[in-house]
Amino acid sequence: MAPERQMHGLDRVMTRDVVCVDMDFTLGKAIELCSEKRIRHLPVLDENHRLAGIVTDRDLRYYCSPRLGTLSENNADRESLERHVHQIMVRRVVCTTADTTLPEAAQLMLTNRVGCLPVVDSGRHVIGIITTSDLIRYIAESR
Repeated sequence: MAPERQMHGLDRVMTRDVVCVDMDFTLGKAIELCSEKRIRHLPVLDENHRLAGIVTDRDLRYYCSPRLGTLSENNADRESLERHVHQIMVRRVVCTTADTTLPEAAQLMLTNRVGCLPVVDSGRHVIGIITTSDLIRYIAESR
């Protein structure tokens, strides 16, 4: 790998300790996990620990009843929390590899209108994630 390419690679900016879930994780647990870890993107892994999809906090809010936690909440609202993430996940995930440059990653995110890029190895195992927040933090700290 060329030195200038490595210097601008995602490995300097991406989060390596990625919080992932399996396909049968419930929406209720996913909401709790996102809140607890203060994250917005959950890669979903198949039984071989490969990237199968992604769920965002926006997806979770969309697919769970807005009446949850209100006086008008009912059993059907609570049951929405028991759905599995594989039922709502985005399956065609825009992802990248660790040798992608930051400008390439930013362009991928802009072109595809996504807020994150899971970083995968050749076997589609998640080795990191880069978010718009990571890019903004990098720019802010580079000043």
